Amino acid sequence: MKVSVFGASGFVGRNMINALINENCEIVASDIKEDVIDDVQVHPANILEYNQVERIVQDSDYIIHLAASSLPYSLKNPTINAQINIVGTLNIMDAAKEYGIKKMIFSSASSIVGDVNKSPVDEAHPCSPKTPYGVSKYAIENYLRVYNDIFNLNYIVFRFFNIYGPWQLPDSGALIPMIYNKLKNTGTFDILGDGTQVRDYVYVGDIADFIIKGIKSENVNNEIFNMGTGTGTTIKRVIETAADILNISPKINYLPPRPGEIGNFVADTTKMRRLFGSAPGTNLKTGLSQTYKWLDSYYDS
Repeated sequence: MKVSVFGASGFVGRNMINALINENCEIVASDIKEDVIDDVQVHPANILEYNQVERIVQDSDYIIHLAASSLPYSLKNPTINAQINIVGTLNIMDAAKEYGIKKMIFSSASSIVGDVNKSPVDEAHPCSPKTPYGVSKYAIENYLRVYNDIFNLNYIVFRFFNIYGPWQLPDSGALIPMIYNKLKNTGTFDILGDGTQVRDYVYVGDIADFIIKGIKSENVNNEIFNMGTGTGTTIKRVIETAADILNISPKINYLPPRPGEIGNFVADTTKMRRLFGSAPGTNLKTGLSQTYKWLDSYYDS
């Protein structure tokens, strides 16, 4: 099984490469810059250049597409964000249909939902993205549907909820590594609002495992899945759990809430359980312990 991975040097990509190695897959890894991950050569490729995409895709059986311009960048430069996320992905899809790829896995985002009418949120929930990034991800979901209809390109979309785990560093701005950094260095953490906002935190190792399940499941095609646990945790509880793992008594500072922030957002995993037989199941304390052990090792090295 030969798998092309776009965005291999990113947080999810590095974990994905490790999981594919454990599956004894032949890997063609790529990112915008040359790199080496666990002895796997990462080939430089700009997804806006079709000839570079083509070189990565040819002779592969499957594609895992994790490359993206980020949500924060989409607010600074929506045009370039759209070029990378939409046009770049269309280049990958065009190469996929040209070379007869068996299935393409696409990393979408739970944020495409926008306003939450009910929680848990299932895959049929109306989508009204609130950022250019969300719009681009939603557009690709629709392009994949159309490419399947017209060109018979098989796909699976996983809408990632709040991901955490090894290789996610504090400078990413993500909550879990930021909590680690602040508690270790200052013993304090600032919460916007009262800390009761509920999110669905999913461990990156589970995500890698389910992407591999998506590749291997020949009868699961052309579907959208929530990549979450189905369990909600308040931000305050996340901080308390992290502090317990780090053996720190934190001082929590409560700041005014962010305008328009969604208060309750959890994945409905019914569809994933029905078609895959299970859903991501690493509980928060276990996942945080593994993540913080990795961060300790990263900063000690």
